[in-house]
Amino acid sequence: MSAGHPKIRLKIIPHSTRGPFLKAPPVLVASDHTVDFTCGVCGTVLMHAENDQVHNLNILCTECGSFNSTDIDAV
Repeated sequence: MSAGHPKIRLKIIPHSTRGPFLKAPPVLVASDHTVDFTCGVCGTVLMHAENDQVHNLNILCTECGSFNSTDIDAV
């Protein structure tokens, strides 16, 4: 399904303390997926979105239990 699309690995955060969080997979779809955003630990595709489209969102990877942030400045 996502073969050939650019991939961006999300930043891992220690736990979800900032902003809302969602669980994925199933893959979150913000728009037609031009970029696959993947878990920073296990590489599972968590979201399809345009680059720089989704901010202030934490995603809990249901495959490995890691919290990922869509923001580069996440701590």
